[in-house]
Amino acid sequence: MILNKSFGIDGTNHFICQKMDGALVSESQVGSSDISSNPTIQHIQGRPGKRGIQGMKGEIGPPGNVNYETIDLKLENKVNQKVQESMTEYGSTVAELQEEVRNLKHRQDLCKVFYGGKCFWLAYPSRGYAPYSLIDELCAQEGGTPANIYGRNHFEEIDTLSYSFAPRKTFFTGMTINSNKIVTMNNGIEASWTVGDMKWNPGHPSNHAEWTVLAIYTVRAPGASQGMHSWSKNSHAHGVICEK
Repeated sequence: MILNKSFGIDGTNHFICQKMDGALVSESQVGSSDISSNPTIQHIQGRPGKRGIQGMKGEIGPPGNVNYETIDLKLENKVNQKVQESMTEYGSTVAELQEEVRNLKHRQDLCKVFYGGKCFWLAYPSRGYAPYSLIDELCAQEGGTPANIYGRNHFEEIDTLSYSFAPRKTFFTGMTINSNKIVTMNNGIEASWTVGDMKWNPGHPSNHAEWTVLAIYTVRAPGASQGMHSWSKNSHAHGVICEK
């Protein structure tokens, strides 16, 4: 059934029904010639066909208007920024390296013996003798503490050092010994070596109850006594052996 619209003489609209055979057809029954010749089926939309072959690439258009001065300025600013950042970082690194070199040089000048990863040196008072009560202060001036002796080999190195700098001198250590001949390190822990392992001055360690501080006496004269000895906390020495 098809509705046809017509206009009356008086301007009114009229619709006329007309039976049309074959007005409804399937998509497969509609050809391209039918669509172009039959106005009754022009409103029928079929399924989209396959995409066609891509057309040829068009000609390259004219170059755009590039402001190279602006680009150069932006690049220059970026480069300058990176240079400044690098210089700041590099300058900081140089300062740190210089400080490290100074510390290493000072450590090399200070540390006359390296043993077990530790640094050892001799500290003296500005004048006169050093009382035992002053040894912590003397070592702390270089960030150290009164030293331990970590065994016979270590003693030999410290003894050689002490003699080369101050022969026939006495230097406190940070160690103590009790009446039972138990040797204690500067941190209060018992030493790993015993009295029998060490070299002592004749008559030492003393049996005197108050001679609890351990020191080293340096001498190389033939037949002279040398080695470690116990000492009173009320006594004085030439200096102290320090470690850090």
